[in-house]
Amino acid sequence: PLCLAETSQHYFIQSNLRMSVSFAELLQSAEQLNADTANVTALPRVHRNLGQIAEAGERLWMKTAAMATDDSADVKASILLGSRGFDVPSMSQKMETLKSTTIEPTEVSPVTDIQGFLKGEREQALLGAIIESKSSTMKSASLRHSQALQHLWEEEKERVLSALLGSTRTDFHVPVDIQPLSVNSTYWSKDSVMTQDEISFSEVISRRNDAVIAGRRYPLIDEFMNTIHEFGESKAILEVLANSSCFDDPALRFKHSNTLDLVKKSVEYLERGFQQFVQTTISGHLEQAELGGIPGIMELASSYLSVRTQESTVWGLVYVCLRCGSPAAALQALQDDGYEGEIELILENWSNISAPSAARDKVRQLYYGGVNSCNDPYKRLVFSILGGCDIERRHGDILTTVQDYIWLKLVHVLTSSSTGKDFRSNKDKVTLFEVQEHVLQEYGENHFNSLQSPYLYALVLLLTGLYESAIEVLYRGEEIRANAIHMALALHSNGMINLSVTPHQPILSECEDDPAPHKRLNLCRIVIGYTRKFACSNPSSALNYYYILHGIQNEDGEDMFAVCISELIQESKEYQTLLGTLDSSGRKTKGAIDRYNVNHSLIISTVAEASEKRGCWEEAVTLYELAHNYDKVLEILNEELSQKLMPNDKAHEHIHEIASGVETRLQHANANLRKQFLLLLDLYQFHALYHSGNEKLEEALDVINRLQIIPLQQETINHRVNAFKSFSDELRRCIPDLLIMVMSILNKLYKNASKAGSNLYGAQNKHSQKIRDQAKVVMRFAGMLPYSMPGDTHAQLSMLDAPMRY
Repeated sequence: PLCLAETSQHYFIQSNLRMSVSFAELLQSAEQLNADTANVTALPRVHRNLGQIAEAGERLWMKTAAMATDDSADVKASILLGSRGFDVPSMSQKMETLKSTTIEPTEVSPVTDIQGFLKGEREQALLGAIIESKSSTMKSASLRHSQALQHLWEEEKERVLSALLGSTRTDFHVPVDIQPLSVNSTYWSKDSVMTQDEISFSEVISRRNDAVIAGRRYPLIDEFMNTIHEFGESKAILEVLANSSCFDDPALRFKHSNTLDLVKKSVEYLERGFQQFVQTTISGHLEQAELGGIPGIMELASSYLSVRTQESTVWGLVYVCLRCGSPAAALQALQDDGYEGEIELILENWSNISAPSAARDKVRQLYYGGVNSCNDPYKRLVFSILGGCDIERRHGDILTTVQDYIWLKLVHVLTSSSTGKDFRSNKDKVTLFEVQEHVLQEYGENHFNSLQSPYLYALVLLLTGLYESAIEVLYRGEEIRANAIHMALALHSNGMINLSVTPHQPILSECEDDPAPHKRLNLCRIVIGYTRKFACSNPSSALNYYYILHGIQNEDGEDMFAVCISELIQESKEYQTLLGTLDSSGRKTKGAIDRYNVNHSLIISTVAEASEKRGCWEEAVTLYELAHNYDKVLEILNEELSQKLMPNDKAHEHIHEIASGVETRLQHANANLRKQFLLLLDLYQFHALYHSGNEKLEEALDVINRLQIIPLQQETINHRVNAFKSFSDELRRCIPDLLIMVMSILNKLYKNASKAGSNLYGAQNKHSQKIRDQAKVVMRFAGMLPYSMPGDTHAQLSMLDAPMRY
């Protein structure tokens, strides 16, 4: 019988030989092994249950762990390597040998094989150049990819930020031009339509542009008022704008004399409005008003007081007359009452705010001497107005509306600016800038409830000269945004708007050169935001608005009109409508931009360049031709023709059709580019003949011989090699495919000649020899070319040439 060790070894070998066994077979083998070992008496039988086996394993593990030292990592490594089939002991010996080995300097043996050495050096130089070129190419590609992603992200960020129509108080930077500012179709809505008011506004803007192009000044505000009759609350806004001044430079509005002129016009507007309010109030209460006598301001004031207070006092009459803008009526009321004093002298000079300082000082003394605490609120208010004192007092018992409060503040600004000696303290003086800061920052939007009453808050800002902030308040509302836009355009046409430094800034931004609290308006942003909903459906209307941006430049010095047109054309794809087109004779038909006095070729070239960068070469070719940039047309066509040489490719057929269509209109292009272009067109003819079957092979060979690119005679090899050096990169890329095609033609012709009948044996033999000679010339030319062709080119040439050798 077999001993236990032999039995185990035998079973182990048999188990390895059987790679895949079932559970039943494994059980049968185990029983057989158990039966074999039962008859062996050399060794004692050991019976252990699972618990005992686990306990023994635990003791063995604890013993190993107790014996472990700092070499435990080496032990684990040895176990791992051993399980992978490594010979750990021999490897350890090799490592020890390496540790003990010292590297001695070797003696350089002299180079005896000069040719081999030079060949090796040349190969190393070429390999180094290839590796360096590959590294630089990968770096360049990675850089361009990162820049492209960054550019796309900045454009998308610009669009997102532009969609946030409210102003932001924190400046942010978006370096991409407001193109609209990239590039998805969701930004431009082709389904939107313009409302009737928007169409009317657009027609006014169109007439304004015609006048500007003709060199005439156009009364934009008056046209807005004449065109749109139902203004509602916006009527007051337009009436204020109608009284605004015109400046060649918006910075001139900050001059002292110009600010006073603004204040006077605002005061006059408020006085006219109050007079209309008085008349309306009296008309609604005719019996109570008891209006009679000679019609005049004083009679209106008396009737108004009768309605409001049921009594008419002299100081009430004086205030109402002043509030209606009639100091003469106020003076008449005082004289009728028998009052004499410095107030009369002030009222006589009230129209030009030039009362003697002594008279004002006397009125101030009377005010602080007891008038300020009297029971008649009208008397307190009149003395405060005429004396220019106690300017912080609200007089809330009389001034109950925002218009009354603003009127009082602006009157104080005028009295503070009177000429002559003035001994008032600073607390009785106020400037327009202080009033502006008071309205904009101390009270602000919440006080005036701008969300519910945007027109009221905008009116207050306009009357105090804060035009930019007023526009921004109205621009927030979707329903009144059109009014805000056209108010901004009207003020801009009058030189009353300070524009932001760059188009990427928020709607409102601050500038150190402007006095606080004035801000600058980003006209480009709000115009583009307004037109985006109808830019694609009504591109001509959008162009009218974009033309107002003509002359505004972005950070790169580009005209915003050209930038906006470029984006509009790229998104709408309305090339013929906006830019015009070329007829078959090359004459250009006019597009929508031809009416504007701008550099049309520059705009078209900008759009063409953007299309080229996006890979839309067909659009770029059309646009460059519109801009008469024929060199760029040829560059693009040459590039595309060289990349698509297979005539059975639909893309190549399409580009060949386009190239053939423009061929006759490229007479004024660069001579070298045109020569290359015609050569590529001839190559298309060669490819077409090559793929037309065996009947056209001879004709295809004649075409390639006529083009003088691939030599077929021994004496033309050097000339063709030298000519190859002057080829452009686009043409050089075609050479490997041309060589294979020419060799394929020669191979087919040689086979056809070999199959000819014996009666023509002599002639066919001569013809076959000619084909073999031409194949040798092609092979020699391929070897002499100073150009690295694809690796399989030479292999394919050799395979085609092999059947033609003896």
